[in-house]
Amino acid sequence: MATERGTGWKVASIDEIPPVKADWPATWKSVRHHFGITAFGVNAVTKDAGNVLIPEHDHAETGEQELYVVLAGEVTATLDGEQVSVPAGSVVGVEGATRRKFESAASATTLMVIGAIPGKAYEVGEWEK
Repeated sequence: MATERGTGWKVASIDEIPPVKADWPATWKSVRHHFGITAFGVNAVTKDAGNVLIPEHDHAETGEQELYVVLAGEVTATLDGEQVSVPAGSVVGVEGATRRKFESAASATTLMVIGAIPGKAYEVGEWEK
């Protein structure tokens, strides 16, 4: 699917969205950057089974909430040490203090991540600039 555009809208296949930096792996999809979204963070990643999609981390310091959407495949989510199987079409909501890690459990798996800090205007992270 070729990217389609109009005034105030854009449509693209997740697979054709490139990473924001040339030295990043093609498995990373810089969704926020591709669409020019400034209100919240949103990116996606595609990997085969057995690979880490999102490394273990939390956002206890900022309180950032994240929503993970399994677009294709299956994910093994480790949430505060508990493993949960998450199939395509499912959504995982995570509060800031929760430790989380997401691994691909099927080939290929695509996971979209949406995040923002409650009550605060969105700021692009240094890692993405």
